[in-house]
Amino acid sequence: MVKICCIGAGYVGGPTMAVIALKCPAIIEVAVVDISVSRIAAWNSDHLPIYEPGLDDVVKSCRGKNLFFSTDVEKHVAEADIIFVSIVVEKSTVPVKTAEAIEKILTHNSKGVKYQILSNPEFLAEGTAIEDLFAPDRVLIGGRETPDGKRAIKALKDVYAH
Repeated sequence: MVKICCIGAGYVGGPTMAVIALKCPAIIEVAVVDISVSRIAAWNSDHLPIYEPGLDDVVKSCRGKNLFFSTDVEKHVAEADIIFVSIVVEKSTVPVKTAEAIEKILTHNSKGVKYQILSNPEFLAEGTAIEDLFAPDRVLIGGRETPDGKRAIKALKDVYAH
């Protein structure tokens, strides 16, 4: 089972991870983490923190099975095979060289753990986000052209293939 952790339980992280969990129930476990206790409590309740048509049904069908919302950031990051970050101020469509900056920060604090940084911008529109996630007109994935980078790109492509 592939474990995905998404840092950030906002408008991008919550719906995107819910749809990934829905589409990959037998092969992927998703944990959406955030430091906001109230936001995580809302994701775990009957009153989600954001409204998006269709989101409620998607979350309710996966939550507790292969979709989890938690404030235990360190635990889920440590266990993850793939980590999404949805807390950058510029949302997911970030400036050029952001991946390099993230890589420098992670490498500096990695204690020997190797990371591959991928770019995967989102193209969600308010009011149609779930529809956009079910049938995207494009999915962009960028990474390094090294053997490790290509393996990371393939792992993310396999997620989106579902």
